Amino acid sequence: MARKRPIPADLKREEVLALDIAEHTGFYSTHGGGTWTFTESKSRNDNKKHKHFRDTLIKFIEKNNIRFVTAEDILMNKMRFRATVSLSELRGILYEVCDTMNLPEPEFINATTIKSFATGRGNAPKEEMVEACIKKYNITPVTDDHADAVFIFNYFCRRFKVR
Repeated sequence: MARKRPIPADLKREEVLALDIAEHTGFYSTHGGGTWTFTESKSRNDNKKHKHFRDTLIKFIEKNNIRFVTAEDILMNKMRFRATVSLSELRGILYEVCDTMNLPEPEFINATTIKSFATGRGNAPKEEMVEACIKKYNITPVTDDHADAVFIFNYFCRRFKVR
């Protein structure tokens, strides 16, 4: 399926940020990677998960001159209701951040596609994704979310010929 808007032709690898969005968001770019944590207590007191997610994205994008964001798409059939709602909220914030910063809409990549790219199996478990990240890129991810972000980044750059 063709993308509605083209990826900028002059986009460089150092201008791409890849995300595995969740309460523990894996991130990866040529400027670094890891996991950002956006958990909040059930009482919501002073925990501002959504604002923290937004502020973290904006800070990283500004600091590193990011021009494009790619992320793992949501798999609806395997998720619990609350997890689906939470991921949908964070995804909406990502759209809003891209709009605010005048970036193109993010490119979402199917989780099965990412797992197939990483391991050759669309249903690879988390441990296999971590092992593949170490083997293929010599990157020891801090979490499986970080490993996913590494593969999202590399898949995106390969698919769209970003150098």
